[in-house]
Amino acid sequence: MYKFALSLIIVAMVIISTVAQQPDPNFSDKMAMQESKNFIQKSTFKESLNFALYDLVYQRMEWEINPNVKYIKGKVTSYFVSKINNLNEIEFDLHTLMTVDSVFQNSQKINFSRIDNKIKFQLNNSIHEQQLDSVSIYYQGEPGDPGFGAFSKEEHEGVPIIWTLSEPYGALEWWPCKQSLADKIDSIDIIVNSPEPYRTASNGILVFETVENGHRKMHWKHRYPIATYLVAIAVTNYVDYSDFLDLGDGRKIEILNYVYPEYLSIAQAKTPVTAEIIELFNNIIGEYPFASEKYGHAQFGWGGGMEHQTMSFMGSFNFELVAHELAHQWFGDYITTGSWQDIWLNEGFATYLTGLSYENLLDGVWWPRWKSLNVERIVSDPGGSVFVNDTSNISMIFSGRLSYSKGAYLLHMLRWVLGDDLFFKGLKNYFEDPEIANGFARNYQFVKHMEIAGDTSLTGFFDDWYFGEGFPIYSAQFMQNGFGTVIINLSQNSSHPSVDFFEMPVPVRAYNPGKTDSIDFRLNHTSNNQKFEVEPGFEVSEIKIDPDYWLVSKTSEIVKVPWIEDTGEIVIYPNPFSEKITVFIPSDQLLETIKLYSTEGKLIAEFSGEKTTFDLSSIPKGAYIIQLKTSTKLFEQKIIKL
Repeated sequence: MYKFALSLIIVAMVIISTVAQQPDPNFSDKMAMQESKNFIQKSTFKESLNFALYDLVYQRMEWEINPNVKYIKGKVTSYFVSKINNLNEIEFDLHTLMTVDSVFQNSQKINFSRIDNKIKFQLNNSIHEQQLDSVSIYYQGEPGDPGFGAFSKEEHEGVPIIWTLSEPYGALEWWPCKQSLADKIDSIDIIVNSPEPYRTASNGILVFETVENGHRKMHWKHRYPIATYLVAIAVTNYVDYSDFLDLGDGRKIEILNYVYPEYLSIAQAKTPVTAEIIELFNNIIGEYPFASEKYGHAQFGWGGGMEHQTMSFMGSFNFELVAHELAHQWFGDYITTGSWQDIWLNEGFATYLTGLSYENLLDGVWWPRWKSLNVERIVSDPGGSVFVNDTSNISMIFSGRLSYSKGAYLLHMLRWVLGDDLFFKGLKNYFEDPEIANGFARNYQFVKHMEIAGDTSLTGFFDDWYFGEGFPIYSAQFMQNGFGTVIINLSQNSSHPSVDFFEMPVPVRAYNPGKTDSIDFRLNHTSNNQKFEVEPGFEVSEIKIDPDYWLVSKTSEIVKVPWIEDTGEIVIYPNPFSEKITVFIPSDQLLETIKLYSTEGKLIAEFSGEKTTFDLSSIPKGAYIIQLKTSTKLFEQKIIKL
């Protein structure tokens, strides 16, 4: 009895754990809303033209931070290489709330001026092209509160915490920097002094941690190129623990977790899955790009997460959030979108990799649910493109429906079109492209790799699904000759006029009566009212279009009609009818228009030839004349509604 009860408890715990890991129906919208709140700062930020004059290669940040006080004091040393001859001044971003005490070029004090949120330095000695030099800025102040968490002070269980979140242009709120989507910092060192009870989480690896005279100093070193908005710190009474992924060649990837003491046991139960997800992404895409340092999590006071390079800041450790922020290390951090028009290269990719986590882990239980939720979200509105044609519209950039869900499904449909082997080959080649490694990418670079992998042109696909709006709405009629050939007549309407027809291979599943047997067909749909002949090998009672959610689409109706031989004649059935009629058109003709007249010659209804089954339930009972115009003839017949 005891063993039986214990087994029930274990089963119940597994069920509860699995349910807790299911996809959140509103996950993409929540993530998009959080990102868009940060992005609002873009409207007030302009990248300096002066930034093109130099390449930022190294920064050393030395800060004093006490989580009890919202204040930062420190020194930031920046090494840069001139891109021109006789460079005599450079410029950085720094908010006017920050007080600059002094600036040095090497060991010499230099003059500076400030206009708005820019600080400009007059170099003592001009430098030549490709020459390396440095400036050190001593500054301090209380960062403002723009409402987006660039530099925030909060509490957890009565303990203070200071954390940063700079995406996309919040770094200037708390440190002198070069905010750019064209120049990554080649490497950084971060050194934070704080009162002894508090510890600092940051990018890279921990070089040392010392405690002396009531103060704690922690030094983090990161030796990979990093976008300015991905530099981050969080300071509170962290406890830490590590999980590891064994790479099988003597190396291990450390997964370092900095969490609140009161959350330790919960975190320890949730984070081990991170190693499984890294291993999955290693196999699908390529090895975790910062494997020689670490991956990690730092708990902070925001509802979602932020993919700070090598250490994501996390509001919780739910499976979906862990997978999403981890995926950004490949797409978003290592390869960063080079334009907000192509934000899907960050967010759509991270969303799809999260879906792949559901497909390949957790026994695949929630993979169908993840797909259906995303398709339902996308088709909830008839328009919208993945390409962002207006980067001043924040809701378009960070659209959960488009940049996240439809961006993810663009990848899923591309996988369906190319097949698994070619799709994942192209994805790996994109990740391994030396032109974008540790840098920035645009959409055309991704498309190039997928075309090479598939040995095909994808212009039509991306015209429809990336630049175009909407999705197809399918309808079909099918008939079967006994237990033999099934003829399927497949049509579609587009939900948005920007795409007149989506040329796609359409998955169709045929079922026998009772659904004890089924078979799948791939119909290469290139025109409306297109006929396909298939051999299921059993009596077909029902067919479904895209039952496994490979496509972004809707299905309006699927009708089974009696078998009619293709004798070259037009057939309308049933006649008499009660609600719907179906038109059979010979294979050598195309249906163009259908008109319905009263027996007195009055036009009652008119339809285009995009479908062959018509709902006439709303018209009164009686006799009518139906007129069909095909590509070769004009046909009329009397029909009766009962």
